[in-house]
Amino acid sequence: MSAKPWLKAFEEEVARLRPLWEANYDDHIELAPKYPTEPPKWWFNKWAAEYPDKPYVMQGDTVITYGVANDIARRLANALTGLGVKKGDRVAILSPNLPQYVLSIQALLKIGAIEVPTNPLYTVPEISVQIKDSGAETVIVMAMFAEKAIQVLKDPDSPVKRVIVFQVPTMPIEVEKGSSIYDFNEIITAADNTEPEVELTPDDIVRLQYTGGTTGIPKGCVLTNHNVISKAVRIGQWVTNNYTTMEAGDIRALSIIPLNHIFGFMAAVGFNFICGGSLVTVPVPDPDAIMDAIEKYQPATLPAVPALLIMLLNHPRFPNTDFSCFRGGVFCGGSPLPEEILLRFEEIGKCRIVEGYGMSESCQQITSNSGHHTRKIGSVGVPWVDTDVLIVDSVNGVDIMPIGEPGEIIFRGPQLMREYWNNPEETAKVLRDGWFYTGDIGRMDEDGFFYIVDRKKDIIISSGFNVYPREIDEVCYAMPEVQDACTIGVPHPKRGEVAKTFLVLKPGTKLTEEEVIARCREKLAPYKVPTEIEFLDDLPRTPVGKPDRKSLRAMVAEQEN
Repeated sequence: MSAKPWLKAFEEEVARLRPLWEANYDDHIELAPKYPTEPPKWWFNKWAAEYPDKPYVMQGDTVITYGVANDIARRLANALTGLGVKKGDRVAILSPNLPQYVLSIQALLKIGAIEVPTNPLYTVPEISVQIKDSGAETVIVMAMFAEKAIQVLKDPDSPVKRVIVFQVPTMPIEVEKGSSIYDFNEIITAADNTEPEVELTPDDIVRLQYTGGTTGIPKGCVLTNHNVISKAVRIGQWVTNNYTTMEAGDIRALSIIPLNHIFGFMAAVGFNFICGGSLVTVPVPDPDAIMDAIEKYQPATLPAVPALLIMLLNHPRFPNTDFSCFRGGVFCGGSPLPEEILLRFEEIGKCRIVEGYGMSESCQQITSNSGHHTRKIGSVGVPWVDTDVLIVDSVNGVDIMPIGEPGEIIFRGPQLMREYWNNPEETAKVLRDGWFYTGDIGRMDEDGFFYIVDRKKDIIISSGFNVYPREIDEVCYAMPEVQDACTIGVPHPKRGEVAKTFLVLKPGTKLTEEEVIARCREKLAPYKVPTEIEFLDDLPRTPVGKPDRKSLRAMVAEQEN
């Protein structure tokens, strides 16, 4: 008898569920796709050779073709090699979504250096933690944020040996001089443009995607060439119903989600390795800049988070901007999108919103609704092709939960990270027998569609009952006056914890704490009703746009002190 009998039960449940999931895929999707062994740089070279004059990355009036992009990427790759960067070395990039960021990614891929994507809005201590954990010796940074990188360079405990600074022509910034500080354009101009001869395998590491910054010490997800390419194959098929709704090369992704986030990277740069498509970068999520980019370049896909869609929907230009160009879909993730917002956005924008679920550890998506077939509003869809997902008991992690009952989401698939960088203890906690334990609470319906209930760590235990903040948020979002909502647990002397909800009201509307609590009582069991409502001008958010519960908890703690 097996020492782990539940693993057999897992296999039997997956075999039972897979036909349900596959029934909800678009009709041309490959159920067992083949994944190329060639690394991303091979694909980029292929498209640059075949279509050198085709636009690759566009921003404003700037259009960089595949041929020019490949020339610059090769020069930067050789310049980095000349500075001592070699295969396996970590290189941090601090930049908004700019063409230089995209070209830097391509340069690192050519020499097998490992990208450490770093949010340029981080403080110096936050950047230092990530740099020290990764061991990055090189930083490529936009001039606006160069001072932070130089501070890290000067830290005697930092591994950083060199900082490479690029300027944006429209906003040049004076940067400190130094023997370890290099100008991006100068080193490229002086470098050779031959293709670096570096052999890469599917198992070589592409990215250390850091996660956990809002919940504790960040952990670097080790993502390989195989992770990225396997996702690129499946994203291309999902967006186009296996290239029946548009040609591969016609795909243009609107790149607003930060490229330092896995969603932003895979949905703009990553999947275009296989497709040979293009991307339109928007460095600041300004609604006018976004509308301008849509009108000018007619992108086919829009990766988004709810906050972005709400911002666009409320902008005066929205009704007059043609969103029907998004034939590949508006892909929304990161946090729940209120149904009212989804339906209004689709009605006015004449496009389809596709909600899904993923994480840094999964190299983007785990589940998704179909781009062209069955969809359930409020659901994050069915498991991605070649991906298995189960709901198990959140305490013991082995008992499969009945249909409709909440439990921890676990998954496996070729997109699953190899490990956490230099962190075997944390790796062992989440990777068990080939399955990844997400820490997210979800449920599955009778058709195999999944619904996110909440983060395991965010569950509020009030008088012994589990209270899911997201459920309270959804009730609040249904109130016509509410624009944003976020609920957290706060200490209570008798009940252990109770719910406190933070609300942002729509301009020109009014709502009192008593009115919100009264309406919640109509929709929620008594133990779920928030005991306190606080109104804010805006919610604090994580870099990718999710409501930041950590900041809200810190705010409450500070108020109590």
